Amino acid sequence: MRRYCIVRGLGRGDEGKGSIIDAIVAKNCDVVPEVVKEGGPQAAHWIVRKDCKVHRCEQIGSGIFTPEIRTFASKNMFISPSRLIAENLKLYEIGIYDGMKRLAIDPRCVIVTPLHAMIGRMLEVSRGKNRHGSTGLGVGQAVSDRNIDGDRVLTMGDTVNESLLREKINEIFLEKLSLAEKLVEDNAGNKELFELYQFYRNSLSPELLFNSLFSISDSYPFCIIDDGEKYFQELLESGRSLIFEGSQGALLDPKYGFVPYVTKTRTVFKTAEDLLDGRALRSEVEKVGVLRAYSTFHGAGPFVTEDDWLSRQIPDRHNGTNEWQGKFRIGWLDLLSARYGIMINRDIDSIALTNLDRLSGIKEIPICISYEYLGKDEELLSDFFEYDFEDRICITGFKSPDSPVNEQLAEILFDCKPMEFLKFKGWKEDISRTKKFEDLPVEAREYVNFLQSEEGLNVPISIVSVGPTSEQKIFL
Repeated sequence: MRRYCIVRGLGRGDEGKGSIIDAIVAKNCDVVPEVVKEGGPQAAHWIVRKDCKVHRCEQIGSGIFTPEIRTFASKNMFISPSRLIAENLKLYEIGIYDGMKRLAIDPRCVIVTPLHAMIGRMLEVSRGKNRHGSTGLGVGQAVSDRNIDGDRVLTMGDTVNESLLREKINEIFLEKLSLAEKLVEDNAGNKELFELYQFYRNSLSPELLFNSLFSISDSYPFCIIDDGEKYFQELLESGRSLIFEGSQGALLDPKYGFVPYVTKTRTVFKTAEDLLDGRALRSEVEKVGVLRAYSTFHGAGPFVTEDDWLSRQIPDRHNGTNEWQGKFRIGWLDLLSARYGIMINRDIDSIALTNLDRLSGIKEIPICISYEYLGKDEELLSDFFEYDFEDRICITGFKSPDSPVNEQLAEILFDCKPMEFLKFKGWKEDISRTKKFEDLPVEAREYVNFLQSEEGLNVPISIVSVGPTSEQKIFL
């Protein structure tokens, strides 16, 4: 591992980033790396130990199973204090008692409150059938607040200042209540929306919110550091290795993803690169993109290779249907969207391929290499795609976006279906105990080798995951 390792998803999230970070940390524990966390509590990373104990890392870094590894919640983190306390209690249940002591929080981290969740959920309900697939935790609303006026938002640093905390809470409470009432007024007759508003109106108050936030600094005063910029600079000068843990996936990026079915926080390598800007040589930075051996999507939006049969064949162990995101959707690997995820991240060093073991037992494994466009807006295609036209419109790849994409990209994808597949012979063997790449079935090796070839993703694969634990990672 190079001195700085940035790990990002290349899909729509749920690629297995946490599992990969857990493995990288375990392999490099002799250099005592520190995990620099970005994102929010909506983007949890599941970690599984070899003793089958499981933890859902929301706001504590995915290196938590390796003793002495610390997490730095960078200024790019959005913190839900109540969920952080709940996560620490879960760590206690599996025998990790020092989780909070190994956490350093930048005071500039923005706080996600129940008021943000209220507005986010009400907006989703008001969209009716056109929901964006929000997680319902309010992170997007907290991001919007920061982008509009960073000085007015609640931050973790505010929790140590009683008078400032009260002032900001009173202001945000009135603002969000007014916005909620406007949503009810604009959607008169929407019973679900009104009931949601009533629930939050009856359960929230400025005093309750103040008590919950002020208690975090009282209970864990050692977590919130005085100066995030100084702390990070000291980390860089300490000689310790740093792993940058990002949230969700490239295709959910608000600038280059499939708008409006995106998250509000940036999901590409650039956020971590900006933290390192001018403070690290490119040769010191390793950029690892994480990709499943098949495609998944938890939320609304276009998903060209979605396959109901495959969803039934390999249901996800840690993701299912929930109230806000809907069902967990599964499909075959989409070479076009995977290449696009690589393209918008630029100069990736390698790929960690996860969940290869889940494909064991499938007789034939197809990879989508082109879409057929069935829509009527052919003149828009040239803005986003490389395509051919004979008797049918065949999309062969995404174009590199010169500027932020708009909703037309998603609209086009809704009108696409798989056109051509490359089909690979499957394997019957259980590969979950395989330790060396050369010991994998020849069919599994052919699948991996195609993906890293010039005809595939044209990026070397550095890690192959054949199971959820750190011991089930093959480092190439």
